[in-house]
Amino acid sequence: MFIFYTVNPEPLSFPKAYILKVFRDKDNESQCIKTVCFPIRNPTLKQKTENEAYECGRLFVKELMDKECNREILGR
Repeated sequence: MFIFYTVNPEPLSFPKAYILKVFRDKDNESQCIKTVCFPIRNPTLKQKTENEAYECGRLFVKELMDKECNREILGR
């Protein structure tokens, strides 16, 4: 199993938000398991919002991977 995330501006030009999508890849098939919108609250600090989206993605993927590792250790 492979878990990954993407962060994309929406819309691409003059973004109003960053969209986080978390995917689970199993048997060569990807499935979106979570989508979160991070609206840009301050147009001069777009990078701050983007960083928040990336941090959320990293933490969520880590949590899922930890759960998956624990299941494998317990043999479930």
